[in-house]
Amino acid sequence: MKYLRLIPALLLGAMLTACNTTKKLYEAQEYDQVIQRVAPDICDGDMNASRINMVAASYHKANQADHERIQALKASGQPDVWPEIYQRYCSMKGRNEALKCFPTKVKNGMNYVKLDLDEDMTVARNHAEAFLVAKANQLLNTGTSADALEADSYIEQLWHTNKDNSSLPELQKKSLLRQAERVLVTIDNDDERPLLRDFVDVVLHFDAGEVPANVVPATRRMRLRSDDAEVRVVISDVQVTPDRLDEVTFKENNGGKTVEVTDHAQYKTVTLTGAIKYYDPYDYRSLASVPFEVKSTFKNDYTTIKGDRDACSAETLSRLNTKPIPVPTDESMLIDAAKRLNDLIASELKK
Repeated sequence: MKYLRLIPALLLGAMLTACNTTKKLYEAQEYDQVIQRVAPDICDGDMNASRINMVAASYHKANQADHERIQALKASGQPDVWPEIYQRYCSMKGRNEALKCFPTKVKNGMNYVKLDLDEDMTVARNHAEAFLVAKANQLLNTGTSADALEADSYIEQLWHTNKDNSSLPELQKKSLLRQAERVLVTIDNDDERPLLRDFVDVVLHFDAGEVPANVVPATRRMRLRSDDAEVRVVISDVQVTPDRLDEVTFKENNGGKTVEVTDHAQYKTVTLTGAIKYYDPYDYRSLASVPFEVKSTFKNDYTTIKGDRDACSAETLSRLNTKPIPVPTDESMLIDAAKRLNDLIASELKK
């Protein structure tokens, strides 16, 4: 029986402790924490008058403080104020949503009004994103690791403002490359066709000054260090078309003379598709993925005739100087595609 008596006492003690903690939060002007702690209970039917009054006061005081701060920031006219303006609008909307489930009588008693902040938030968010992208790029373009580290704070703010911002992957990639002691570039082959050793060597061979100094081509497996970044060139598909010869035959007449003209076209193409992926060394997640498609194309046109050469038009005569040539091998065209992929990678790493 004594245990049964103990349970209500424990519950009462817990309630008193919770009330005491909420009061302390209110006195410390931690108004959002008061709302987060008490609002769900009111939505569930707790009609304790003192707690309702505390939430109401917290709601109005917090919103008033945010409103005054927003007005002061806008009056400054500075571009760097918009991230804070947007976050304060978010806080106001969050409080409004937290109290939306209150009974109508309670909302009327505390002068609750549904706030329409969507348009203001959209404007503030657009300005905030523009500032954060510009500031992060400014720091990243200096090329120093210290500035790149500072840029991370703006990139993080951008993520919290809009994680779907189109500039975010590029900024994360640039920050990663600027801060890394080494950027290891590796090749992964997801296609069934095995890659030639010469192909890998060509893709990863960069001339002096072609890429940043911290880029290290990893032609063999190298252990990643904590201050490294990894760029993986993932080749997902290799397409080699068969040798193709297209022919078109027609006749030309001149002064009663006739000639049969055949235009020949030799074709062959190698296409590499895949993605350049950038990995964070801390949790090995892909920060950005840049798809690519590179082609090596062989095309040769030549013309042959049967009949009287004097019947040929001037245009046909000009084409008779071209001749058929041997179609390049698959291997030679793959190496040519590798050179094009090398140029693309170098361009990416220098952005």
